[in-house]
Amino acid sequence: MKKKKKLKKEYALFLSTVFLAGCVMFLMWDLAKSQEGESSASAQTLTTDVAYAVDEMQEADETSIAEANAILQSSTIMTTAGEDLAADLDELNAAYPDQLGFVLINEQTGEAVTTNASRVFTSASLYKLFLTYAILEQVDASVLSLQDQMADGATIDDYLTSTITVSDNETAKELAYLIGWDKIETFIHDQGFVSTSFNPYLEYDGVYYNGDLETTPAEVAFLLERLLDGELLSESSTAYFLGLLGDQQLVYALNTGLTDEVTFAHKTGLLTDVSHDAGILSMDGQNYIVAVLTDGWLNATDDATPVFEGIGSAVMTYLYAQ
Repeated sequence: MKKKKKLKKEYALFLSTVFLAGCVMFLMWDLAKSQEGESSASAQTLTTDVAYAVDEMQEADETSIAEANAILQSSTIMTTAGEDLAADLDELNAAYPDQLGFVLINEQTGEAVTTNASRVFTSASLYKLFLTYAILEQVDASVLSLQDQMADGATIDDYLTSTITVSDNETAKELAYLIGWDKIETFIHDQGFVSTSFNPYLEYDGVYYNGDLETTPAEVAFLLERLLDGELLSESSTAYFLGLLGDQQLVYALNTGLTDEVTFAHKTGLLTDVSHDAGILSMDGQNYIVAVLTDGWLNATDDATPVFEGIGSAVMTYLYAQ
């Protein structure tokens, strides 16, 4: 029988459960440290999320805590395929220390394989996922329409298409101005994405500097999971958003390690030192959420390719085992 993880908002009573789960995970990891091989590697990978559940407990809202708890709980018991994937991630972490964040959620079973899921990364163009969510929420509320015209005569639909499928920065900025960066951040935080920030500019003594747009692998995966499950937007807006991701034109990252047997509706993010890819994998009628965030590169365009090839290959091995 298939088990599908559904997120709920009524999780106030689970605060103590999250803390207890973290303590249990630490004990399990301490025991696994004394062992060799695959189980030890898996324990090392999975315990990276304990800090997220504990550190955010005082300030995150109920939805975020529920998601952290769900990831922890689903990660405590893993399939052999999940353990193998976790071991592969540990090898990559050893080769590229402190450069990789990863979340894979099996939508059918609820199994989650994660590493450094709570680490904050510069979001690069992954912020456009949250921006699109904010715009479409306004569409659902009838404040905006996809056919509304921008200053150049193009529609919001045109701008969203360019923002997601080819990651156009100018269309994304103009869409953000429709709502306001501060209001987008407030909205995103209210929806439970408390580690995702929209602060493109910082002011100091009247001078504006480039600020930070940040997020975590866990919150990117959380957004995509809720989108796929129809929990974010109306049915029409959900289908529209998924369609944009499915029309992605940039395939330089995780696609390099995937085969033609899988479809990948996704969004990339690229800066000089940052390369990300996150989306929804589908194969044989089953769906998987995946988020891969990396940084610390001298030239991310070239240097991150071996990591994405390795992760893509490891993910395909996991999918074949399903």
